[in-house]
Amino acid sequence: MNKIKCIIVEDEVPAAQELKYIISRYDSIYVSNIAYDGETGMDLIKTELPNVVFLDINMPVKNGMELARAVKEYNKEIDIVFVTAYEKHAVQAFEVGAMDYILKPFDDMRISKTIDKIVDKWQKISEQSELPKMIDTLINEIDKEKNMVKRIPCDRNGKIILVDVRNIYYCYIENEKTYVRTKSNKYFVGYTLHQIEERTNFFRAHRSYLVNMDNIRELYSWFNGTYKLVMNDSEKSEIPISRNNVKRLKQILKI
Repeated sequence: MNKIKCIIVEDEVPAAQELKYIISRYDSIYVSNIAYDGETGMDLIKTELPNVVFLDINMPVKNGMELARAVKEYNKEIDIVFVTAYEKHAVQAFEVGAMDYILKPFDDMRISKTIDKIVDKWQKISEQSELPKMIDTLINEIDKEKNMVKRIPCDRNGKIILVDVRNIYYCYIENEKTYVRTKSNKYFVGYTLHQIEERTNFFRAHRSYLVNMDNIRELYSWFNGTYKLVMNDSEKSEIPISRNNVKRLKQILKI
């Protein structure tokens, strides 16, 4: 696992430097930069893309709560750890999705627990991201002559399973993430639609959909020269066919 990158946003210089020193004693995590107000902090976050932000609440220009909301809107994967002298903001802090809430003055043991929590989370994420790469390498070796995959590694509740491409009905994008749909389940997959299209015989029905033509139930005309495919999954999902792809679809189906 790569070192976890942190940014400190704290308007009190001594507190910021003390926190940086405490964090520096851990091998798995480091502070890449410090901002002394909320506005500068947001600029640093966009520039450096940290994994974690240690964030004070009472600050000039933009307070910590406002900044935390902005950070989560920008990238919800960034973890927020509030560092403050006041207990009264704790409930509000967790409402905005904070990972932890540390009170000043800093206590080494308390910060150690926070670091352990951060490392545990990011280590699991790292392991989950590496396993599909290892499986993909293996699949590439098995199918290197045809350059076509027979199974696709997918995530189910934190575990990697290999889904046979014959059991996939369609692949789609939702909230900028890629999923595959089987007869009655959906799974997250760490590939783009373009990567899946290159390694399968799936039909690009739409910029957000890939379709396994073997699992189509029916086809019907929609509007303005477009069509919809009805899949044979348990929900009878309907997939739009963009106008640009209708001609190719007709060629494939010989209609």
